[in-house]
Amino acid sequence: MAAVAERIKPEAAYFAPDHGHRCAYYVFDMKDASQMPAIAEPLYTELGAHVTFMPVMNAEELQKGLAALQSK
Repeated sequence: MAAVAERIKPEAAYFAPDHGHRCAYYVFDMKDASQMPAIAEPLYTELGAHVTFMPVMNAEELQKGLAALQSK
């Protein structure tokens, strides 16, 4: 788990059970979707992990996105 954190440099990390499984939730800034394979593949191969990515945005990013929508 330390190697994962070292690689993605999360802003926050949370650990909890989810549907009877051990889970880790990492909040990190992914600059481009092309980073997903490099992040997920070691988790698949080394830990047999199930990986889910959930894109989120902060309030500033939401405002920027809504402004772009309104300008169309």
